[in-house]
Amino acid sequence: MTPQDLVSRNVRLVSLPEVCIQVQALADSPHTTAADIGDVVSKDTALTTRLLKLVNSAYFSLPRKIDTVTRAVNMIGMRELRNLTMAASAAEVFSRIPGHLIDMAGFWQHSVYCGLLARNFAQHCNVLHSERLFTAGLLHDVGRLLMLTKLPDEVSQAEAMRLETERDICLIERELVGFDHAEVGQVLLLHWNMPTNLCTSILYHHNPAQAHDAHLEAAIIHIADQVTHCAQESKDPLGSQFYDPYGALLDSDLNAEAIAGKAMDKVVKEALTLTRIDEQVIVDTIAKSAAAFNQVLDLLYPMAWETPR
Repeated sequence: MTPQDLVSRNVRLVSLPEVCIQVQALADSPHTTAADIGDVVSKDTALTTRLLKLVNSAYFSLPRKIDTVTRAVNMIGMRELRNLTMAASAAEVFSRIPGHLIDMAGFWQHSVYCGLLARNFAQHCNVLHSERLFTAGLLHDVGRLLMLTKLPDEVSQAEAMRLETERDICLIERELVGFDHAEVGQVLLLHWNMPTNLCTSILYHHNPAQAHDAHLEAAIIHIADQVTHCAQESKDPLGSQFYDPYGALLDSDLNAEAIAGKAMDKVVKEALTLTRIDEQVIVDTIAKSAAAFNQVLDLLYPMAWETPR
């Protein structure tokens, strides 16, 4: 089996909501207007509400309130609204994964925080259309969800081996399955008609030096992913009176220096050199990302607060 086989054999399982597909198609047309996008999105009341709340949140910090999707497109652009529609729809695709296979709350907490870090790192690096890095960071591990759905035993074994050996998870997955979650993620996002550059950055987020045309984006996602892991590991241990399953990310700004120092040891040096991101940039970016994390997570994936204490 190949990543292409895994996606093609499960097309119905990984189908996006119809409104998302329509927005994707409209965004690819040079003749589409803001009103066209607004008409399509407005047919889905729940999605419209989430998008407008997000546009009016700390994620954008716009100077005035936006009350229609059409105005949102005019303010933030068609490309960004397309990405936000994808972000707001992605969780629906995998909403039926059994809870015993993965902590979905923890998965989306990690994904949203990584997306915020990636967007803010991209702004620091002067990446064109830096907002697209939020979507890339958000979806960097989505291939793992499809693998969990169809190959649960192999994925569980791979994770157990990673915890025991501290080896890179992609190497272990390739040994056990023949491919890794980053490869599956790339194929899945291509199937969803996401931009090729974004798909490539996700493919190489564990090995950014190999990303060629998307090496800067892959390096940013790699750094954001490692910082997020370090932030999550900074929480009080299970059983502690201060234990909070998601508090480590909410309060990451309070431990930013320790998190940044640990991340500097885990990030591949080529990524730091390429992006010119140093420890102080990581500290500053953690503070900026933590400030928006609560609101963005609540708007995109409210179920991610349901982690049992």
